[in-house]
Amino acid sequence: MERKNKLVLFLLMILVMGVAMFSGFGLILFSGTEAEIVLPTPLPSGSGPGAGGTEANGWVADVRVTPETVQNVIATLSRPENYARTVTVEMSTGENRTGAYTASVLVDGAWTSVWLDHEAYRSTGQQRTILYCDPETGAGTLYRWYGDGGEVARWPVERGADDLAQHIPTYENVLALDPGDIVDAGFVVREGVPCVYVEAQVEPLGYLERYWVSTDDGLLSAAETSQDGVVVMRMSSTSAEVLQTAGEERFTLPDGTVLHQQEAP
Repeated sequence: MERKNKLVLFLLMILVMGVAMFSGFGLILFSGTEAEIVLPTPLPSGSGPGAGGTEANGWVADVRVTPETVQNVIATLSRPENYARTVTVEMSTGENRTGAYTASVLVDGAWTSVWLDHEAYRSTGQQRTILYCDPETGAGTLYRWYGDGGEVARWPVERGADDLAQHIPTYENVLALDPGDIVDAGFVVREGVPCVYVEAQVEPLGYLERYWVSTDDGLLSAAETSQDGVVVMRMSSTSAEVLQTAGEERFTLPDGTVLHQQEAP
């Protein structure tokens, strides 16, 4: 009797093992195909918007940029430490009149030089600005004068003053927005430049602000501010180029004081 019970138990164990093996391989055997695991396809270097991602500041953003995620994306962008470019800004002055100016911008580390040409300054020449901001604290000093030998005004500034000296928006302000104020966002290509686009409704002034931030260099490529459907500010920029040589005069005060000398490349 005992031997019979052992035999039954042994046969049951074999049956259980057989069922387990069948459940693991039976579907493959009967289907005639093997199970397939699909891995994501790596994006080629330089993949642009519309391809599921874009290369930005050395990292590949395999994400969909939306009003909910755009602040995180912008927070990852970084600007070059050394570059030159030209900024153009048009502003409404009322009664269907507009004013425009261009700014030649040189950035060398913590130092920024802005030579601004505006019709309002024709009687005195260019508005010239030299600005220093400590990279750690953000505190610094701005020097400004008009013409070649004008009196220099100076005052303390904080981080973000380099954009204000160019009279352009500081797009990092987007990071401080209530996410509910962001009404549209995405990856776009504007005039051949891959950009993060963000559109925000800013109250209580009723401004609709649009920003195009280049993913190639992290700089603001273009911007628009409109009110009641009328554009009151439009900004555009040339692509940033590596600053090969600034010329000492770009960081020299009218009295000959050299505030900054560019290091040899």
